[in-house]
Amino acid sequence: MAISYSYDADHFPINFTSGGSLAELLGAYEANGVAGQHPANTGGFYTNGVASGLSGDTYALSLNNGAFSFSAVGNLSYNFSSHSLYGTLQQVTLGGGLNANGTVSSPLISFDFGNTPLTATAAEGRDNAVHDVIWGLMNGSVEGATDSAGTPNDGGLLAVLEAAGLADDIITAAGSSLSESELLLAA
Repeated sequence: MAISYSYDADHFPINFTSGGSLAELLGAYEANGVAGQHPANTGGFYTNGVASGLSGDTYALSLNNGAFSFSAVGNLSYNFSSHSLYGTLQQVTLGGGLNANGTVSSPLISFDFGNTPLTATAAEGRDNAVHDVIWGLMNGSVEGATDSAGTPNDGGLLAVLEAAGLADDIITAAGSSLSESELLLAA
């Protein structure tokens, strides 16, 4: 799986030190979010930047007065009867606050799944990667979340990044991310 990402060191959480790993950055974000004043938008589904019903090209949510906000982009739907999220997840942005169109106002980090987006069908119910990543983020966790129905937690966004070999990437204030394989190639 080829996942690319970019980040803004200006929005590093207060308890993250440059030179830490991607997993540490996400853990610090989960614990503290992005400091500052954020728009009051709490989120929902959006299509072309306009709020929509139970599906759209974006699902966004803002928690903790905007400190923990995310925008998931793809072709996403919510099945009310099974309480599941499914579709195609192409990109996830984490940061602080949401703009009126569902984009993150102070983006910390964006992940793009490139030619291998996460996909799920309605028939898969809640036990799918799209649901696992978004449900975790909806509950303020980069490591997924369980629910009262006993849906398995497969590790959320962090598990997807670990499977792609990115969790140990070094994050610097200079804004360039280097994976372990890129460091080996440079040597």
